[in-house]
Amino acid sequence: MKYSPTTNGFYTPELHGTNIPADAVEITDEEHRALLAAQAQGKTIRPDENGYPAAVTPPAPPAPTRAELYTAKQAEIRDGAEAMLTALAEEYAPLERQTWDQQAAEAEALQADADAPAPLVRAIAAARGMTVADLAARILANRRAWVEISGHVVGQRLAYQDALEATAAIADDAEAVIAIQAINPVYTLPEVNNT
Repeated sequence: MKYSPTTNGFYTPELHGTNIPADAVEITDEEHRALLAAQAQGKTIRPDENGYPAAVTPPAPPAPTRAELYTAKQAEIRDGAEAMLTALAEEYAPLERQTWDQQAAEAEALQADADAPAPLVRAIAAARGMTVADLAARILANRRAWVEISGHVVGQRLAYQDALEATAAIADDAEAVIAIQAINPVYTLPEVNNT
């Protein structure tokens, strides 16, 4: 087995024939196995000062920049709110959710006039075996609940975003990084008042 410090590669005459770099040095099969085992444990193989392969701990990646932290935190804020709202709406199919505005508009019309045209609400009520008035009331209650919940989550997201944007005014990068990292977007549902 041979190792070339120029290519940082291993070679065998059986496999590579005469196409082995001139700077290749001889290593034992045992050394080769030990190097591969170290590589599997996260080490990197690099030539030492004599051109022989050595397993070394790779350097730590550079710390993220202020701009990178800002962008990552912005995504964390956005994605957390999106995940919360998506989880709440998960029981409904996307195409059904597309009817919510029409359901609400028809339900409001029915509340004002029981004879108002409301083909979607009437079809849903018939399929569910409910009265149109009961379904309209349920749709409007669900709409109010969704508006309250989504408004609460969106408000939290905007508060976290405001805190993040406020870090732009911090002149010192180290202080700004600490402030960005301190923002911990945890989303909650509004408290329900059952009194």
